Formats: sequence, C-alpha cells, structure tokens
Amino acid sequence: MTTTECLLTITEVQRRTGMARSTIYYLMRKGQFPIPLKAGGRIVRWKETEIDAWIDSRPRAEGDLGPQ
Repeated sequence: MTTTECLLTITEVQRRTGMARSTIYYLMRKGQFPIPLKAGGRIVRWKETEIDAWIDSRPRAEGDLGPQ
C-alpha cells in the first residue's frame, strides 16, 4: 500500500496554523517550524504530515478559558 504525501501552500499552512506568513518564516529561522520543500523555482510546499505533527506538538492552553 502506498501513501501519497500532500503538499501545502503557504496559504494552506497559514489557515491550518492560524499564523501570519511573517510568523511562520520567523519560526522557521529559529528552527521552531518545519522547513518547506523546493517545488521548483521560487515555489515551496510544506509536507502535510510535518505541519500536522507540529500542530499536535503544541502545548494546550492553560488557565481560565471562559464559561464552560
């Protein structure tokens, strides 16, 4: 059984993470966010599995989160 890896654009990464483009690139420079693959020329794409793993690794919010 083969699995096809889905590649995400910056817009899709922004939508999934809720972060601005500048924040994504800032975290990449700090080594705290997945580095994209070169898809040709100036085109880059992120592996969906790496973005999902990064999201899953984020800590949960703590404290008063409002009415329950």
